[in-house]
Amino acid sequence: MNEPVWTAVADLELSTGRAPVDAFAAAVGGTGGDGRDRVPATYAFTALSRPEVLGVLERMAADRKAVLVHQAQQFSYERDLEVDRSYQVAVDWRCNPDRDDRIVVRGRVRDEAGRHCQEFLADIVLFENRRADEAGS
Repeated sequence: MNEPVWTAVADLELSTGRAPVDAFAAAVGGTGGDGRDRVPATYAFTALSRPEVLGVLERMAADRKAVLVHQAQQFSYERDLEVDRSYQVAVDWRCNPDRDDRIVVRGRVRDEAGRHCQEFLADIVLFENRRADEAGS
């Protein structure tokens, strides 16, 4: 079986400063602001909202006259992220071999020493509104 071909999107710095971590925790129903040095397990996923990443994905969708629809996500963890640290996230994407209207976006998180911490995958649908096209819109 052939290995998937990944296309680089961006290499980003991910800061786990207390204020953004607490805001994220509060937004996803965590306690936030509790003073503990824990970063929510899904915090690294916020890297996908960065302009460097969204710009690439939005251009892919625009080329198809589609919109991005986040369908699913998956995480694997080697080590927890710590508050007030800096991490590197390598973001890339690949086609879904089973569906030409879907892509998979991946983020690989490493700490300052270069150790692998986490990996996340997002299944994205490039949703084309065919009804609007058929109606002449």
